[in-house]
Amino acid sequence: MLIVAIVAVPVVRSLVLGLASPEILATIVAPDSSRGVGAIAAVLAACAVLIGRTRGPVVPSPFLTEFLAGSYLARSDTLRRPFLISVTVLALAAVTVSGIVIGARLLGGPTAAIPAALMVLGSIAYSGVLAVLWLVGQSCPRRITIPLAIVILGSAVAVETGVDIVLLATPWGWLALLWESLGPAAPVPWWPVIALALSPLVFLAAPALLNNLRSPEIMAQARRWQSIGTLVQTGDIAGASGALRTPPTRGRHCRISFTGPLPIAILQRDLGSARRFPARTTLGSLALVGAGWLNAQTASATDGIDWVMALAGVLLAYLAAGVWCDGLRNANENVGPSSLYGRSALTMIGSHALLPGLACLLLGSIGAIAAVPGGAPIGVLPWWMLVSVFIALVRILDCAKGPMPIGLLLPVVTPAGDVSILNVIAWQADALIIVLTTAGGLSVLASTAGPEAAIWLTAGIGIVAALAGRRIRALGN
Repeated sequence: MLIVAIVAVPVVRSLVLGLASPEILATIVAPDSSRGVGAIAAVLAACAVLIGRTRGPVVPSPFLTEFLAGSYLARSDTLRRPFLISVTVLALAAVTVSGIVIGARLLGGPTAAIPAALMVLGSIAYSGVLAVLWLVGQSCPRRITIPLAIVILGSAVAVETGVDIVLLATPWGWLALLWESLGPAAPVPWWPVIALALSPLVFLAAPALLNNLRSPEIMAQARRWQSIGTLVQTGDIAGASGALRTPPTRGRHCRISFTGPLPIAILQRDLGSARRFPARTTLGSLALVGAGWLNAQTASATDGIDWVMALAGVLLAYLAAGVWCDGLRNANENVGPSSLYGRSALTMIGSHALLPGLACLLLGSIGAIAAVPGGAPIGVLPWWMLVSVFIALVRILDCAKGPMPIGLLLPVVTPAGDVSILNVIAWQADALIIVLTTAGGLSVLASTAGPEAAIWLTAGIGIVAALAGRRIRALGN
């Protein structure tokens, strides 16, 4: 509780005050903001269905899975407790998010008290719907969950365009109608209130869904997430993220032609590897397009929103570029004094860096060009080219980092206690910090001082390239 009082309360207060700023509040209280709320809620529902296959709401420890799920007892009885824990976590998250946003509205201007309270209660009820959809994603096969997620995403588009029947007939539409009633003169729509109040009835399907869970799948998730937790505790974030990937099942018989010079042959090999993960590659590609669009929108965004756009764009680009970095990671893991291919470490890593660099450049440029008709200046395209080169180099720098030095785990005694965890966090997040502070900050500056920002980013590219080369040479020795 002391940690919550010291850390969480100031963070929540800062978020409320930040959202209550005039620039951001104007977006929150806009007349069409309810459509955005409904669309976001629908996207969350689709994500809950899809995430269930990777990490469902019912993931006990391997021992409990073997002891309880492997018994002859009904899974609706043995697995009820972990499911209720996940439901509680979602409800607390819903209260926190809705409370922060509504608190900003209350600080920023007149907001009806009864609709605000109903919005918080509606968010709690909607979290129950998300929990059941999450369980559906874990319990049902892909032939059911993927079409269901596609239908939900289609309804998100319908909510954004204002289709009345979707607003009246879906839980995310009811949430949008409640948000619309937060205005001081808006009437309270009792239909979505009653519908959301009855939405916990979806928990009646939970016993059947729990009984439909299969022990091998629960055990696979339990072992995977136990290993991920162990890797995170030891500071191996890269290994933890790698454990999230399921082994490929496609492309086993596809022939990869190694023609041309070594960089072109390695590029063909990396493309063939990415082809074996079609869903992951598609999502990463779409994320890079979205990152380019967000970065381009920074130039035309208002004060406050531009920082959100810039930081979200470069962060999304850095994370999405990781989809194309499997060959780069493999090259760094196999670096040593003697090379299997008879080439230097710098040559091999540089050849494997072609694919993530080209992916950032080409896919992000599509998003940047798409933002030009909406009001973004044409100069966002060359700026994104610089940003994409910088992000690709930071990816090389991060992949060449090697194992965490054991010295970072030594105690650092201060009057506030042992703060050695800060060294571990800084070592793990150094690439994110570099991307957010350099590429994100300069993207905001580029809208007003383009040449100066380009010069600074070019200097950053040179510094990161030098640091990456130093790390690669150290790994090769």
